[in-house]
Amino acid sequence: MHSKSCYISYITASEPTLAVALAHWAAARPHAPYIVEAETGQTITYRTFARAVDALRLTWETEGVRTVMLALPGGIAAGIVWLAALTGGMRLIPCSPESSDDERQPLAASQRPDALVVTRTAEAIRFACPGAFVYTADDIYTPAISPFAPATSATASPALDGTLRLTTSGTTGDPKGVVLSARQIAWTADQVRMSHHLTSADRGLAVLPFFHINAPVVSLCATLLAGGCVVIAPRFSMQRFWEWVERERITWVSVVPTIVALLLTTEKPPFLPGTLRFARSASAPLPVARHRAFEERFGIPLIETYGLSEAASQVTANPLPPAPRRHGSVGVPTGVELCIREPLPGTCELPCDTIGEICVRGPNVIAGYEGDASASSFSAGWFRTGDLGYLDADGYLYITGRLREVINRGGEKIAPREIEEALLAHPAVSDAAVVGEPHPLYGQRVVAYIVSHDGWDALVERQLRDYCAQRLSAYKVPEAFYSVPELPRNGNGKLNRQALRQFVEQRDSNPVTVGHRVTAHG
Repeated sequence: MHSKSCYISYITASEPTLAVALAHWAAARPHAPYIVEAETGQTITYRTFARAVDALRLTWETEGVRTVMLALPGGIAAGIVWLAALTGGMRLIPCSPESSDDERQPLAASQRPDALVVTRTAEAIRFACPGAFVYTADDIYTPAISPFAPATSATASPALDGTLRLTTSGTTGDPKGVVLSARQIAWTADQVRMSHHLTSADRGLAVLPFFHINAPVVSLCATLLAGGCVVIAPRFSMQRFWEWVERERITWVSVVPTIVALLLTTEKPPFLPGTLRFARSASAPLPVARHRAFEERFGIPLIETYGLSEAASQVTANPLPPAPRRHGSVGVPTGVELCIREPLPGTCELPCDTIGEICVRGPNVIAGYEGDASASSFSAGWFRTGDLGYLDADGYLYITGRLREVINRGGEKIAPREIEEALLAHPAVSDAAVVGEPHPLYGQRVVAYIVSHDGWDALVERQLRDYCAQRLSAYKVPEAFYSVPELPRNGNGKLNRQALRQFVEQRDSNPVTVGHRVTAHG
C-alpha cells in the first residue's frame, strides 16, 4: 500500500481457459451433472455437455457462422451456446428473450448475426435478419442427448478464443458496446471460484438472466472451472426458490438486492441452513438494513460483491466466513488492481477513507468501449468506473454512489445512496430512490420516490421526513416525497435512473404524482 494513496492489488498468475476446463472435467468426471434445469429437472453431464459444445461448434464452422445472437432464457441450451461461442472463436451477442422489436432490430442491424438462437422459429422474423441461420433450444439440446450422437467429436476444430458483445445497461447514461474475450471471462470466473472457495462438491442456484454478465460468468463459468453443478432457473420465483434450494441440495445462490428484499417477505424454511453455505449479492447496492435482516432471519452469510460489465463481472467480494465480511462494504479486490482517484479532470490517487472515483485495471478489464465511445474513461490501462467510493485501511471498498447521480444543492454535494439507505431502514418503505430535481435557488433539491408497504398518506410522509431528519444532515432530508407503485429496474435489479428522470420530466408536465406508475425501459 502506498503511503500517499490507497491502492490495492490482488493480481494472481494463473490463466485458466474454458476449453481446457471443459475437456478436463469431461474426462475426470464424465457422468457428473454440470447443468440441471430447475423447472424441468433435465440434467446434462460434463461428457454430454462437452459433446454438445463440440457438435455445435462444428455445425457453425460448417455453415460459416461467425456471429451468434442469443435470445434464450437460462438453461441447458443457453449454456451450450455460451460455451460453444466462447470456445469456438465466435462473437456472441445475448439479448433478452422478452426484448421488443424496437430493441432487437437495431442491435441485429448493427451486429449482423449469421445465426439466431430463439425459443421458437417464428420469433426469428422479429430480428429482420432474413439470411441468418435459425436455431431453437430443441435444435441445440436434442442432438446432445440423442442415443445416436457420436461418443466423441474428434472432427471438432481446436478451441479458439471467442468474444462476447454486451451493451451496458444505460441506467445512468447512453448505452455503450462492451467486447470481452473468452480469456477475460475465464479470468474473472476463476476469481469468483477462488474468492467463494468453489469446488466440485458445490451446487449453485442461478436465477438471474443470461443476457447480462452476472449469471453466465458467476454461475455458469465459475462452476465449470470448479467442476461443480449449477441449477439454472429461467427466472426467479419467490414461491419456488426455497423449494429449489432444498430439493437440489444447493450450497450457494447468486442473487441481487431486489431478490433479497423479496425473500425477506418469506418465512425461514425449517431445513435451513441445510447444505446452503452462503448467498451472494451483486449488480446493485445492497442496503445494510436488508443485509443484516437477511442474515438474522435465514442464518446464512450474505456475501456482497461489486462487478462491472467492463471487467467481465466481479472485481471485489467480501470474504467467506470465518474471514470478516463488512456490512456496507463490497469487499476486497479479486484479481484486479484498484485505487481511488480524483474525479476528472483530476488524476491524483486519494488516501484511504477519502471518497473519489473508483478506478480498476487488470487482465479482465477492457481497454475501451466499442467505437471508442467515452474514451476519457480509459487512461494508462485504468478504467474510471464512474462510481464513487473509498477504501478503508484494510483494503475494503465502500461505494457511495455514481458521479452522475450526485446532487448539487447550493454547492453541497449529496450522494443519493446515503439517503436511500436511511429510507430503506424505515419499516414503511419497500423501495426508494433519491434524485435531484431542478430548483430556481439551489440549483437542485433532494426528492425521494417511495414504494410503500401499506399505502401512502400525509402521516406516512411526515413520519419519513422526521425519520430522515433524525439520521441525516438537514440539507440531505428530501424536500418532496412521491409515492409510486414500483421503481424502474433492469433485469439485474439495478435502478434505471434514466427512466426515472424521464418520469420526472413527465411528472413536471402532469402534476398528478401520487400513484403514478414508473416503468422500466432498460
